[in-house]
Parts: sequence; structure tokens; C-alpha cells
Amino acid sequence: MPPSGVRRSQGWKERWGMKNHELALEAMAEAAAAIDSRPDASTTLQEIVTQARRCLPEFEHVSIARVSPAQTLETLAATTDLARAFDAVQSDSREGPCIAVTTDDEVVVVPRAHHEQRWPTYIGKAVGLGLLSQLGVRLRSDRNGVFCLNLHSTTHEDIDAGSTGVAEHFAVHAGIALGHLEAAEQLHTAIGTRTIIGTAIGILMERYHLTQATAFDHLVRLSSTENRKVRLVASDIVAEAERAPGD
Repeated sequence: MPPSGVRRSQGWKERWGMKNHELALEAMAEAAAAIDSRPDASTTLQEIVTQARRCLPEFEHVSIARVSPAQTLETLAATTDLARAFDAVQSDSREGPCIAVTTDDEVVVVPRAHHEQRWPTYIGKAVGLGLLSQLGVRLRSDRNGVFCLNLHSTTHEDIDAGSTGVAEHFAVHAGIALGHLEAAEQLHTAIGTRTIIGTAIGILMERYHLTQATAFDHLVRLSSTENRKVRLVASDIVAEAERAPGD
């Protein structure tokens, strides 16, 4: 994603002019620093939509959503309740810019929404909520779907080419931040799994006077016999020991 995002933003300087280009880069650097400073997933996601709103003030209602393989949206963070409402309309109708970017262009531009013909169900309901224009930007994918940045305006019908360039450039930083979150989540899960299995092995060693290797073999045999993952068998052993600490 980052290399293609950088390529897309080429020509941005020509569209906006040198002064605006430099101002936008400065704002983007501040946004990236703010996003990277967040300590966990929820605050990082909220910082992304907050900074997108700051860098693109004509879009008042900003959200990050994850599009499932079934083409439904899960809103992960939003600047307003109306942004969540727009996402809900996309999810219910299973059509719209955020869904389109999962298979088509990485950026979908919707100026003068009341003239849009591509998604009649979504547009009809969104315009009824006050939508005038929208950008949908793909950020990255994970095993559960595609992350999309939705930028909605209820005050501006037209979308400046420079704004599209800012959104594209912003998506590079947001996509990198989401990649870091995913890596951290996988590490946390791996550490948690290893801790559970190690604890279960210790319980088996103490309960049945086994060596570490024999206790691990016993855990694996249980997993195979019950046709369940080792982690789940280990979790049951630990939970049982916690329920009966004197046993």
C-alpha cells in the first residue's frame, strides 16, 4: 500500500501549487506524529479520524470502517454520529464508496452526491441524511476484511483535486499505523497463547509429577484426542485449576 500511495500522490504539487503542497506536507507530518503517539488500538483509530478531519476540514463526518467479505461495514471510529449513520446505510445496502474501494479503485470520489448513479440505494438514503459529497479511501486489508476511510461532507458539493491528493497521502500514513496495530495484536495473541500453554504444562507437571517434555506430550495427545487446538485444551486446564486451587 505505501508505495502505491506515494505514486498516486505524484503530481499533487502541480495540482495544488508549491505553497499549498508544502503546507499540506507539514500538516501530514503533524498528523502522522499524532497517530503514531497513540498507545493502543482504540485511541489510534480515533486519532486517525480526528487527524483526517483536521487535514480535510471540508469533510465534517469521518469514519474508519472495516468491510467484511460479506460486504457489511463495522465502524471502528468516527468523528460524529452522522458518520456512523452513513456507514450503517452502506452496510445495510451493501453498496457505496467504501465497499467499492475493496474491489475497484483505491480512492472513490463522489462529488455532487445527488447526481451519483452508481449506488442508487445507498445514495438515496445518504442524500436524505444530508450527504453532499464523499471520498472513500482504501487503507489496507487484514484477515477479517478491508479497512476504509470514509470522508463525508454535508456542506460542500464539489471536491477539489488537491483534497483527493491529501486523502491519498493521508491514507499512506494511516495504512502504516494500522499495519503496526495488526502486528502488535498478533504479537499480543502469540504471547498470550504461549503463556497459557506454559501455565497448563506447569499444572500437569505438578499434578502428575511429569517432566516438562512429558507434560507437553500429554497436552498434545489431549488436543489430538479431543480434536481441539492445543491453546483451547490448555485454557480449560488452567481454568479448571483456578476453579479448584486446592485440588
